[in-house]
Amino acid sequence: MTHLRNTGLVALLFAASSLSAQKANIWYFGEKAGIDFNSGTATPLLNGDMIAFEGCSSICDENGQLRFYTNGGPVDPWPYDFGAVWGADHEVMPNGDLVSAGGCNSSSQGSLIVQDPGNEDHYYLFTVDCSEHQHTGGFRYSEVNMALNNGLGDVTTAGTPLLAGVRESLVGIRHSNGTDVWVLVHGGINNDTYYSFLVGASGISGPDSSVIGPVGTSSGGQMSANLSGTKLHHAESGNSSLYDFDPATGQLSNYTDLQSTAPVFGCAFAPGGRYLYVGQRLWNGHVFQYDLLAPDIQASEQSIGQVLALQTGMQLAPDGKIYIAQGGRDHLGVIHHPDSAGVTADVEVLGFYLGGRESRYSLPNFVNDLLLPSTVGIHEALPLSGTNARGSHDNLRVYPNPANDRVNLVIDARAFGKTGVIEVFDVTGKLVHSEQVASLMALQPLELSSIQQEGLYLVMLRVDGHTPRSARVVLKR
Repeated sequence: MTHLRNTGLVALLFAASSLSAQKANIWYFGEKAGIDFNSGTATPLLNGDMIAFEGCSSICDENGQLRFYTNGGPVDPWPYDFGAVWGADHEVMPNGDLVSAGGCNSSSQGSLIVQDPGNEDHYYLFTVDCSEHQHTGGFRYSEVNMALNNGLGDVTTAGTPLLAGVRESLVGIRHSNGTDVWVLVHGGINNDTYYSFLVGASGISGPDSSVIGPVGTSSGGQMSANLSGTKLHHAESGNSSLYDFDPATGQLSNYTDLQSTAPVFGCAFAPGGRYLYVGQRLWNGHVFQYDLLAPDIQASEQSIGQVLALQTGMQLAPDGKIYIAQGGRDHLGVIHHPDSAGVTADVEVLGFYLGGRESRYSLPNFVNDLLLPSTVGIHEALPLSGTNARGSHDNLRVYPNPANDRVNLVIDARAFGKTGVIEVFDVTGKLVHSEQVASLMALQPLELSSIQQEGLYLVMLRVDGHTPRSARVVLKR
């Protein structure tokens, strides 16, 4: 079987083939901690001005340049009693004091930034209130206009209510149209309903509801979606719940109880989509891996390591690794190879040094597809051979992305009518599909229904006399 190791084209997996991936390249969280992923290697940032006990969010432009960040709102005591929106200059935006906006930075996933699909300078900032406030703020949104204040932004509305009484979990999932975004919350303790709001060019609509899963037992916890937007996991105290998600309708289905033996808090999916990671809400708690292709997913559970903190908020990063918050520590835990099985996923307790700053209990919250990694971690050691092996993503676009069974390749005009070879590789570098096209069209269809496993794939086009072109695509199943 052909692998990328043999073709010498593995370097393409390091190219950022999705502009959306750049938008999650700068993180701010915890006690003025931060990370910059723009170079391809995580680098600590020491210039942030925000303190967040838990929930926070940040956003960049398509080039990975910071636009703004937030902790969602205040909570007593000091130093967490100031909630705000900070601009790229690390100053609080005009009208950016969120004291009366109904949010809280002690909410597990207290904030989420969603760019308006119809206006690249307009953003929605969603917040959910915390148990310390008895959830009185509920689910709300504020609006940020980046065309104001000389491009540094202005909060134009703050704290518009959407739904009362929700819990501390908040997740954003890209709609199947590739443009709009679903924002999901859970109805609260003693409630078994998820609510899906749709953010589109015309504004916010909904909610649609899914009555499914267990009744909530605690306020805190984390929801996480896979890159293709077809799976959602909710980790909260005694419940560890896995669902199918339909990104066309916003509906949840097919509840699977992962039967946690101890309270859980954090969760994240591997970029390839096969493995789910869940962290215990215990000191020195275990990190569990689940194989979503196993006949019995719950029975596939295995501990692959431990972390130091009581709560373990997790987040997939643009470098293809999963980072784990550890409250009061100057290091994050890291799952270095999340697409690998068992202990080869490599959990490192002191995996990333924050440069003297400290983590608290959560990491920044992002819409799921913004986390499409610009690297596939397990390929770091694979060689690149020959100048002709270097490909470029500049002239190959794939849509829709994410996709189901069929995609279209937008072909460079210089390759029209020529013979081409299209190859598709999975995250292990294995060739999973190959076809020869006698005469390339401007819009070249590619049928991928033979690929059974959803997740991240590399599509490569080779044409004699031309530099290989590539793009990454997420397949949904």
